[in-house]
Amino acid sequence: MYSLIKLEWKKVKKPVFLAAILATIFIGVMTCTLYKNYSLQVDLEAWEIATEFISMLFPLIVVIPSCWTIYYERKNKFLLYTLPRVSKKKYLLSKWIVVALSSATIMFVSMFIGALIALYIKPEIVPYIGTYDMVTNEPILIQDRHILGNLFINQPLMYSFLISIWRSLIAIIIATMGFVLSLYIDNIFIILTGPFIYTILENFILSVLRVPQYRLVTSFDPTIVDEKMITVFSMIAGPMIAILFIGLIVVFNSKIKKTLIYKV
Repeated sequence: MYSLIKLEWKKVKKPVFLAAILATIFIGVMTCTLYKNYSLQVDLEAWEIATEFISMLFPLIVVIPSCWTIYYERKNKFLLYTLPRVSKKKYLLSKWIVVALSSATIMFVSMFIGALIALYIKPEIVPYIGTYDMVTNEPILIQDRHILGNLFINQPLMYSFLISIWRSLIAIIIATMGFVLSLYIDNIFIILTGPFIYTILENFILSVLRVPQYRLVTSFDPTIVDEKMITVFSMIAGPMIAILFIGLIVVFNSKIKKTLIYKV
């Protein structure tokens, strides 16, 4: 299994490294520039503002670098040549592992380095006094506007590490969706953009249904909705809906449509 994973990694390492570098540069530049147009209280808020632009684009960032291989191997019949040498289960599992690790690496590296830039490289911001409740006229504390608010204020490095890990897990789910599409779909455009289109539609539908706290983008960036709407369930709802959708893709194509992965 290790040799298979190593072989698959060689196929995608260049686009994965390129995606990680470009995403890191983009977040770094945004972190060092966008915050100047905002009134902030702590340095890590500059990172939050910068990563808002990734919230909707991350499906493209984590899917395109690695989810193309199985499509071409199905197209040129290479998959059939692997049958005498390795079992289907091991081969496909090794490819999924590489897709999952690649997506997680791209997301974690770009996010966490962006946080390091905000905390240690970007010029220190001048704290803004803050906002006030329009009813009580009491100040709204910044920690009250964030999940793990005390960690956000007192241990921003740990906070950014945990958020980067969480976003990496979401990236794995979305990349898995791209991988599953590549097993059954013969259109490379649908494979690489399908997860992105899913997030757009899911975002629209749940917003229309007035449950924006259950969107995948909300799980990715909880600060985009009122903090009172964020719960443990709302954080896992988006990923769980995506996993359910992936399961439906598998069931539809394998049991109903009966699409063959290893087709002659």
